[in-house]
Amino acid sequence: MKVPAFIALLGVAGWCLAAAPNPPASNPDLQAIRSTSGQFVVTGRGNLPPGLPATLSSANSDLVELNPATLAVTCERVKQALLRQLAAPDVWLGRIHLVINLTLTNNQPAVIGAKPYTDGWRYQVELPRQIASPKLVRGIIQVVLLEIANRNSVGRSTEIPLWLSEGLTQILLQSGPAELVAGAPQTTVNLVQVSQSTREGVRRDPLKPVRERLETHAALTFSRMSEVKGGDLAEETWKTFQASAHLFVHELLQFRDGRASMQGLLVQLPYFLNWQGAFLAGFKTHFATLLEAEKWWSVVLVNFTGLNPHNAWAPEIAAEKLLDTLRPPVLVSGTAKDLPHRTRLSLQQIIGEWDYLRQRSVVQGVVNQLRVLRFKMPVESVLLVDDYRRTLEDYLVKRDKAGNARALAGHPETVADRLVRDVNRKLDELDQRRAALTGSRPASDKAASKPAK
Repeated sequence: MKVPAFIALLGVAGWCLAAAPNPPASNPDLQAIRSTSGQFVVTGRGNLPPGLPATLSSANSDLVELNPATLAVTCERVKQALLRQLAAPDVWLGRIHLVINLTLTNNQPAVIGAKPYTDGWRYQVELPRQIASPKLVRGIIQVVLLEIANRNSVGRSTEIPLWLSEGLTQILLQSGPAELVAGAPQTTVNLVQVSQSTREGVRRDPLKPVRERLETHAALTFSRMSEVKGGDLAEETWKTFQASAHLFVHELLQFRDGRASMQGLLVQLPYFLNWQGAFLAGFKTHFATLLEAEKWWSVVLVNFTGLNPHNAWAPEIAAEKLLDTLRPPVLVSGTAKDLPHRTRLSLQQIIGEWDYLRQRSVVQGVVNQLRVLRFKMPVESVLLVDDYRRTLEDYLVKRDKAGNARALAGHPETVADRLVRDVNRKLDELDQRRAALTGSRPASDKAASKPAK
């Protein structure tokens, strides 16, 4: 039964902001607000300069208007929510300075910098005047994680893996941006400025958006998530990455010692050149190698997406089915006088030698078969099947845009030539993975070794 919503009145006076230093005499509109814990110092204009509207336009109604007071409150809310997720105490060492920079483009992501001093690290975050709540929360989480990881670092700032910061961001956002992002006061009650927020008492499934996304889009493998850098993904792939990172971090925290292990990962980051070593050190009671983490992740995905391992084929049958799918039956003829006969060719042969208009229907057919095949594959093979399918889908999308033109012998290669070379290289790598998994030869080695049935 739905619990009636209630209205919470949040007074600015009750935001528990510590006394702010006096603004510079040269700029009386500039305010510097220090948060309750003292870790965050927010600088910005209390009064908007001439020419800038005081309220958001309807076109930008999804953006938050930043001011020093509300931003300081938001920083404390996000930090405390993050520390609760990690079950970590608030023992900060590095002060974080946030600047509301009016020269930045609205809704631009936070610009984060870290600088070492003799007594520790100092951090600066520049934000635009208007920004979407998720981007604001993401920027605060990234700098707080960086501050935690850098407490034992000397001379070199650590690198926070994107899957970790994004996974934690998505987990916190499930509580609702309104729970984390403080809004500007809307009215005055008894000389106290207050704002209103509405909260519903119905507990939502925190993984519902993840489930909806991964039902229609194959989750990223652990190794693929590890390679992702900010800003290098298409929008749809980025959404799949967010869902994958959300589930991955959520499941790590479900271990009995998951929160302690996650703290261990952050503590270990300064002692390794890459985060992979710190990950294994933090989660050493669960994973001895990254391959074990990959296998664990594949089991998580199978259970989460509803695949039933009891209905899966035996490994030998699954290997043969996958090999047959990767060597589709086609009609070929040796010369113009020969009658076409049916045989099996590898995808590399079809993509590399056939005209694109002819190969496209065959490759699309393989994609469709792989989409069905994954529901009968053993757990350890599901991610491999997904990688084959994703590789072919990406090729088809890019090749549709590049066109059919291939370079003649001795001429510079075209975009289509580069796409063919790249996809065949990726297919060769996947074939090697499949061979290592099943103990068989790569599909390209067996191609056309026997006629199609």
